[in-house]
Amino acid sequence: MKISDAQLRIGIIGGGPAGLTLAAHLIEAGAMVVVCDLITEKIDVIKKSGIKLTKTINKHVSINHVCCTISELGDYDLDVIVISVKTTALNAVVEQLTRIDSGKMFVVCAQNGIDNELIAAEAFGKDRTLRMVINYAGEMKNLNTVKVTFFHPPNHIAALTANGKEISEAIRNLLNSVKLKTVISGPDKIRNHVWEKSILNASLSCLCAISHCTMKEVMSFPETKDLVAGIIDESIMVAKKENIEIRNGFRRDCILYLEKAGHHKPSMLIDIENGAMTEIDRLNGKIREYGLKHGIDTPLNRAVTALIHLQEKKENG
Repeated sequence: MKISDAQLRIGIIGGGPAGLTLAAHLIEAGAMVVVCDLITEKIDVIKKSGIKLTKTINKHVSINHVCCTISELGDYDLDVIVISVKTTALNAVVEQLTRIDSGKMFVVCAQNGIDNELIAAEAFGKDRTLRMVINYAGEMKNLNTVKVTFFHPPNHIAALTANGKEISEAIRNLLNSVKLKTVISGPDKIRNHVWEKSILNASLSCLCAISHCTMKEVMSFPETKDLVAGIIDESIMVAKKENIEIRNGFRRDCILYLEKAGHHKPSMLIDIENGAMTEIDRLNGKIREYGLKHGIDTPLNRAVTALIHLQEKKENG
């Protein structure tokens, strides 16, 4: 069935920086959007005061549809569900979504980490699964306000099979109409983008979390900067064995990009500070896992994964 872009009914699970930034743009573009988050207070504020984006992107949009449980999303007859929660919650979210599955809705994994879409595809089938790589970032200034720290366009979206092509095009068109540049990738090409972003995240976030230092502090200290480069080198070696096309100059660009990082706390450090589980297993842990698959030792990725797990155990008992 042909569906116009503005007719899309989209549910977004996760009221963090990624989810709210996406929601604000889709609402502005004319889609019907439902934001779902477990924090009742957050949802109440969003419903009353809308979603605000500041700094790199400035927007303030009102929102008519919000909920606090995934089961409530089933009342909206949605075309698309975008999963924008941390990967630590991915399995639980997918399991709850199967309970409201209409048999026609598409699921988009829009998170950091490697192979998230495979978890969704196992539950909903490849024909109804899409993967999105988001290239903006931000932090919550209050319950409904995102400080968008940067956007390095474009975002990438891909359907795992041709069945999702029309939905991916509709989402792309909506986002491009409000200047959140997004392009369509093929199912193989999206893996390249997933791995490149994951390597970038894996190289520094873990060291910030272990050291309780900002990105700038880690990159300003020669010995930890060397560790960042070592993690990148290990990860690229594994990626190439996995037939991931790492573009020329990627290593150099990673280092240059991370050197420009300010006194920003990555989400993994914030998770450790808050006593929450981190996404380490979908970043460095996945790189280690693929290294084992190809007989490649990854001592740095293995070490930081173990140290983060130790901190998680200490904080969570």
